[in-house]
Amino acid sequence: MPVDLGNTNPIDPSTPENRTWLSKLRGNILSGHGRDNTIHVFLRLPADQTAARRIVRELGSTVTSAHKQELHRKLFKEAGIPGELFRTLLVSANGYRKLGFDDAALQAAFVEKAAPVPTQSNFLDGMAANFAELGDPAKEQWDLGFRDGNIDLMLLLADDDNERLITEARQAIDQLEAECELVCVERGTALRTDDGEGIEHFGYVDGRSQPLFLTTEFRNLEAGAIGPATQEASGGSMNDWKPFASLGLVLHEDTLASGTDCFGSYFVFRKLEQNVRDFTIAEQRLADLLDLKDEERERAGAMVVGRFRDGSPLVKSGSDHHTPVKANDFIYDGATGDVSGAKCPFQAHIRKTNPRGDTVRELGAPFDDERGHRIARRGIPYGTRNRHPNAFQALDDLPSKDVGLLFMCYQSSIRNQFAFMQHSWANNEGFIPHAGDKTGTDPIIGQVGTPTEDQSWFPTYDDPTGSKKSFFGKFVTMKGGEFFFAPSIPFLTGLN
Repeated sequence: MPVDLGNTNPIDPSTPENRTWLSKLRGNILSGHGRDNTIHVFLRLPADQTAARRIVRELGSTVTSAHKQELHRKLFKEAGIPGELFRTLLVSANGYRKLGFDDAALQAAFVEKAAPVPTQSNFLDGMAANFAELGDPAKEQWDLGFRDGNIDLMLLLADDDNERLITEARQAIDQLEAECELVCVERGTALRTDDGEGIEHFGYVDGRSQPLFLTTEFRNLEAGAIGPATQEASGGSMNDWKPFASLGLVLHEDTLASGTDCFGSYFVFRKLEQNVRDFTIAEQRLADLLDLKDEERERAGAMVVGRFRDGSPLVKSGSDHHTPVKANDFIYDGATGDVSGAKCPFQAHIRKTNPRGDTVRELGAPFDDERGHRIARRGIPYGTRNRHPNAFQALDDLPSKDVGLLFMCYQSSIRNQFAFMQHSWANNEGFIPHAGDKTGTDPIIGQVGTPTEDQSWFPTYDDPTGSKKSFFGKFVTMKGGEFFFAPSIPFLTGLN
């Protein structure tokens, strides 16, 4: 039976029929690889097509499949046996051209779903060609390796054992340098709270509210979370927000591969530098503007992100350290959904990038369409700092550059998902025209030219009166990146 990309329930990766096609799909797409250290090697293939195909075929033979990733996860959970080094390979449109695929073949193979607000960004044109639409700096301002462009491949290696990772990366680079041009290398290292939750350099818990695809991802949730992605309460503890997503959210048929049930996914990589020092100063200035006192001052930063540092969502509580059993079980629509934005401001980062019913209520967008813009985030922090974000630190300890996030995500359409989210939500000052007001840009990832003061902030929690206007943003700088495709394993190993 063919794989159903419109499935209405999570798939069980242990069944024989699913094991078969998951062995053709690479890992990290349907669930994250889970390693704390990563090395990303960006390469240019040789001009010789035969040599380029051989290199990709050899690299493809080492890629970790989704099936193997699930086996490793099961072994670690049940017996504490760590998985082997994780490997995956991403190919840019330029890389496909080096492999001998002409424009006609590529246009037929990589048809992307259009966005409701037309965006031009797409895999075949690449990220740099669409910098203006995405609000990015011009390519001349990117880091040198990305600035030179024409990246063909990204080899991603990941492991919890950092020494083993470095050794394996050194060996891989030594072998590849003989025939490929090494463009640049980026390293990622997870930051975690004392409880093991991932955080980013601003100090906030990260990685919440991911779309979930596999039954293994739902084992800690009750039955109400597993059913189809509807708004209706259906029992269990996830009555409002349904994390389930069908396979079609991230999978795209790999028509260039031989055989059936071969799928890949579009992949976005962006190096986002974070100015932690100035962000922290701006948090305190916003607290001063709103005359917030004592513990209440923490709400200033929470309004920027949409959650407190410990992950508690503003829509659930006006203070931190208040994490409900299902802290992710909320929407912004309905009787208790913060329709005025007085709990969680409309421009808050997590609300901008995951409106949870806002566009349904305010703009009449179908709920399934709003959910269809979600992405599967797989990012990891980069850079070193004097002290861990969890530790108390003086202002001088906070970095203003050279740290940030290696943002990565999978989707079935760059145009309808990442590009739409960045262009029409994060960068859009008029995102939700509630009561005729503009919301302003996303204060975290919004790429803006001239700052305005259209963002509204509330001195009193859940009180829409007395709001004050102030701009918060420009503390994250895009330093370079590229659009890739994660082809199926049969495509990689079948290149002749």
